[in-house]
Amino acid sequence: MSILFATDSSSERATSIEDYQNTCIEFINGISMDYKDWVDRYQLGNEETAQRKNSIDNIVKTTNNWIRNFCNTIKKVDIVMNDGVNKMAENTASYPFHFEVSINSMKRYVKHSQGTIRLRVNAMPQEGRLVRLGKYSKGDSFLIASSSPVSYTVSDESMNAVDILDDYITLDASKCEKGSIISITIIVEEVRDNYVSESRGYSTVIFII
Repeated sequence: MSILFATDSSSERATSIEDYQNTCIEFINGISMDYKDWVDRYQLGNEETAQRKNSIDNIVKTTNNWIRNFCNTIKKVDIVMNDGVNKMAENTASYPFHFEVSINSMKRYVKHSQGTIRLRVNAMPQEGRLVRLGKYSKGDSFLIASSSPVSYTVSDESMNAVDILDDYITLDASKCEKGSIISITIIVEEVRDNYVSESRGYSTVIFII
């Protein structure tokens, strides 16, 4: 499925930002049903199934609220919509090991001032394994989408496999205007016998206040 294709074709048909917001909100509502169907295919226990579906429902609600309240351009809507889709995928698959990203104790949906943004990455592997930061793709450490220019800093040591990962990734949002939207997906890998046994992403969307 190509999110970018859907986004591009929808934006061309939109007659106003409100129209595009509604189109993308409908898209989020619709694709959430596909992700909940995937949860059912996993044939998990009732409690785990309900927990994952509830997480998806909460993502739909919050993502759509952000689209409606904070996105006054097509680009911002696209960023929040795609971030919501990433979050649904992440919660559908869930996490076999502990992994979370926080900014001043806020997770997933964050409001932050201009300037330096420090993302704390905390991960703990399953017994007998190690964890490390992974790469989103061969050429990119993270998946970053932003309505204003941003850059990041991360230490090389974070890429080393460790017993417990507790480190920071720093975003330079000094060139962001108030109202800017940033989405970042961070990958953590679980390593066993020098091979990656599990890999998961954690997406965070940031509204600059």
